[in-house]
Amino acid sequence: MLIALICLMAGGYLISRKKARLKEASSLPFYKVEMSQIADGTYEGQTHTTFLHLKLNVTVENHQLKKIDVLENDGIDGETARPILDKMIEQNEIVVPAIKGAELGSLVYISCVSTALAGKK
Repeated sequence: MLIALICLMAGGYLISRKKARLKEASSLPFYKVEMSQIADGTYEGQTHTTFLHLKLNVTVENHQLKKIDVLENDGIDGETARPILDKMIEQNEIVVPAIKGAELGSLVYISCVSTALAGKK
């Protein structure tokens, strides 16, 4: 009986923590960026949440995403979500489908890149 109660409490805690992370990721800034309006250069973006800290350099050439360097990646989903950067470069879009199993980390990457290109801090 005690073990069942402990398992129930632990499950409730994990669910509430996941909901809190989802709420935090959903409230990140997401800027609409038109690549045709972005000048050549390297743009730095940073996004910090309670579960993932990112710092990126985004390189643009001829209105195309050419390279996204990860300077800092500390936390949950950071490595798992990293392939989203390749999708962004391939599609020359910031908003791309999230990486399955790393949806929260994907949202943080999207926010970080959009923040960099929008020139926000």
